[in-house]
Amino acid sequence: MANKMTDNKKNTSQSEIVESRVRSGEKEQSKNAKAMARERDERKGRETRESRRRETKSAPTTQSRFRNNRVVRFIREAYQELRYKVTWPTFQEARNMTFVVIALSVAVGLLLGAADLGLFNLFQLISRQ
Repeated sequence: MANKMTDNKKNTSQSEIVESRVRSGEKEQSKNAKAMARERDERKGRETRESRRRETKSAPTTQSRFRNNRVVRFIREAYQELRYKVTWPTFQEARNMTFVVIALSVAVGLLLGAADLGLFNLFQLISRQ
């Protein structure tokens, strides 16, 4: 009976070793696949950059010079960012935020007004004596 248990333990440990080797092989394959995909993407990026360089080496036209102007490029990029990257609030969110700003402004105004009035009265009290 003890021999059977020992054999089961050996078989179990051997099967675990085989499974871990299979898992590590799968991990290596996935790492290799990821590395190959990354290399492919880098190669494509280099190719597109090189083709852009080739295109820009041709004689610049008036339109391309206008597009590459700093001011025009800034305006175009600002427009693209405002149009496609900025998340604008909905009407209800904007309205609620406006009410919050107005309420906080009134609260701070009242607090500063009370402090000013108190300090003014303190100044008058001190200056009379």
